[in-house]
Amino acid sequence: MATPPQDPRPGDGRPPSWAGAPGFTPGADDLLPHAPMPGAPPYPEAPEHGPPPVGKRPRRTRFGTALGAAAVWAAANLVLVLAVAGAPPGAAALGEFVGALVLPTLLAAVLVWSIARRRAWAFWLLVLVAAPLFWVFRAIFMTLPTS
Repeated sequence: MATPPQDPRPGDGRPPSWAGAPGFTPGADDLLPHAPMPGAPPYPEAPEHGPPPVGKRPRRTRFGTALGAAAVWAAANLVLVLAVAGAPPGAAALGEFVGALVLPTLLAAVLVWSIARRRAWAFWLLVLVAAPLFWVFRAIFMTLPTS
């Protein structure tokens, strides 16, 4: 013969003997459980989000923006050279110097664009990324012998 389980709250209103054990926190009967018990109804479903807007592509960094960021450093190089060395002796020398800036600027722009093309970067951040790339390419092309 099976004995019925003991009532944790005796009828006389006294708390059970284990109620004073360390870590015991008395609970109120009118509070809901913190998680549903097995067999309880499920939590409410999460709301469905609508489809993404049609025709809207995520913003990305364009090559023109990366080229502008690299061109900032080409212009800075031109200003520094003109401020330190003065004006070149002729138009041909100025054209040769400006022409020497084209390849490092394009290479730096291509690398900046390949780094930042997947999302829209702020222009100032593109300028910061383009700085070391432009100056390294400029130093490389200055050391190459001209024919």
